Amino acid sequence: MDRIILVFALIHVSSALWSCKVDDDCSSQAGSVCVSGSCECPGGQQPVFRGTRCVGVAPYLSSPCYEDIQCDRLWANYECRKNNGSLVGTCACLPGNHFFLGRCWPTKGYREACERDEECLTEPRDPYALKCNQVCVCADGYYERQRGECRKIATGVGEGCVVDDDCHFTNGTCNVQTFSCTNMTASTPSSEPLTQPIDMLTALSDREVDSVHNINCTTNSDCTSPSICSFGACVCPRGFYKYNNKCYAELGTPSTPDQCDGLLAVVIDGVCTCRPNFFFEQNMRDCTRVTRRITDSCVTDGNCGTFGAQSRCGPPKEPWGLRTCECISENAVWNADRNLCRLFAGVGEQCEADNDCLAGDLEITCEKDDQGQGFCRCPPGLTELDGLCLTSGLVLGDTCQASQECNGTANAVCSDRKCACATGFQQDGDYCAPVIGGPCAQDTDCVIQDTVCLNTTEGSTCQCRDNLVAFDQQCYTVSPGQNATCSVSIQCQASMGNASSCVNGLCVCTDGYHYRDEMCWPRTELFQTCSRTSQCYLREMSEVVTCRNGLCQCDFDHPYSEELRTCTSSASSLYASFLLTVTLFILRT
Repeated sequence: MDRIILVFALIHVSSALWSCKVDDDCSSQAGSVCVSGSCECPGGQQPVFRGTRCVGVAPYLSSPCYEDIQCDRLWANYECRKNNGSLVGTCACLPGNHFFLGRCWPTKGYREACERDEECLTEPRDPYALKCNQVCVCADGYYERQRGECRKIATGVGEGCVVDDDCHFTNGTCNVQTFSCTNMTASTPSSEPLTQPIDMLTALSDREVDSVHNINCTTNSDCTSPSICSFGACVCPRGFYKYNNKCYAELGTPSTPDQCDGLLAVVIDGVCTCRPNFFFEQNMRDCTRVTRRITDSCVTDGNCGTFGAQSRCGPPKEPWGLRTCECISENAVWNADRNLCRLFAGVGEQCEADNDCLAGDLEITCEKDDQGQGFCRCPPGLTELDGLCLTSGLVLGDTCQASQECNGTANAVCSDRKCACATGFQQDGDYCAPVIGGPCAQDTDCVIQDTVCLNTTEGSTCQCRDNLVAFDQQCYTVSPGQNATCSVSIQCQASMGNASSCVNGLCVCTDGYHYRDEMCWPRTELFQTCSRTSQCYLREMSEVVTCRNGLCQCDFDHPYSEELRTCTSSASSLYASFLLTVTLFILRT
């Protein structure tokens, strides 16, 4: 009954906190106002911090936020991202996810398993370049320029391009002033460019979404299209963001030209998007500028996507600190004919010269066939496997590429590019010896002291001898019981159970357990439920307590004394009754 009263009291207090007559009554929810007798956040705001504060709604990517739940319009895989313990953050997709069409999607790369087209994305960023066919592959209308890099195909004069490879027709070439394909043999002028030439050093778009929504509403009809009514205010629908109190389309959203206002964004086929083979910023509002030549200035790595995924914006150069695009030399070589940072060719791939070829860290040769076409091949004496050229006979400590090379030492594998002992073995000089639990054929294989080769459920393995127990690749003597000397807890647990440990060199039961019948058992007091007598505990006299009828009780030779609240001998019980009788007699006289 008391619990019911308490619940009703809490409900009454809670209702009192949020009921009101005037705005001043709403101080428990900072920023709220009194509406029809209840404290509510004003239009365009929502409660945070367990309803104790009203803040502006966070309906878009990068909206200011305080709690993750404010970003739920991103649908899934979102967070309110904060830096350095800041109280306020911005709505963002969780790491491993990307933003597209108003929501966050798990990012799947080229040839990775997928469920939807929207999940597929590679760098440089173009959300349309891949489609999902159980795995992510080049989308229809795209071609694979090199491993996993899919680009939009231009099939005729005037279509968008960035490099000559984009123009898939006879004599097609890309005019980098207009970013459109032309016919290199045609005498007629090319079509008009999609835009004027782009100045690479123009500042990036720095517009931020509006975080204040002052136009109150009750229904969508109260809002100017395309805005909708949400949280009592007019906000932009999914796929749009608000700037200067106007809704603008995100990339990928159907829109009109005046709604498609992101940096370098254009409307193509009624959709706000980037030009063919331009790239998309993570915010999905702006397009990344592309450079025309490898020597052009750049600001970010994204500017250099023209030259493939193996390009980057290099470090500042003296004297002006300008940066230019460059190839990642560890992975690629510059191919001027294709305007491409071309990945090194692997075993069996086409090449023109030896320095085109690379297998792991090994420079391999370019061998020409009868038609004069070069292919990368391993030097004599090496074996081709999975794109690598492998040697053999390597021993412990040798540099390696694959475990097959480490066959100079039995039970060795390639780990962190060095030959080392495989799992279940440890190095013993120039030999890989089985660890405790490792495979063996005979006792002499087991080099750890006090180990022998025994037949177990995992086969023949090295184990400690009888009456010894293993810990950290050593064998220890099993402890005989409580208060016996020990070095590690496993010695105690082998005889007393897992509820024991080694404390100050002695085996003891852990807190909440007691030692009885050579094991540690959970302490079960008088009249508590039990399943066996060993559980029953009575301070310094557990031996007189037994498990009877599912309860710990005094045995028949030591009856329970209500006065003393413990088990007693028959004589003790009579003496206690005598003392009680005398005491009562004295009090009455």
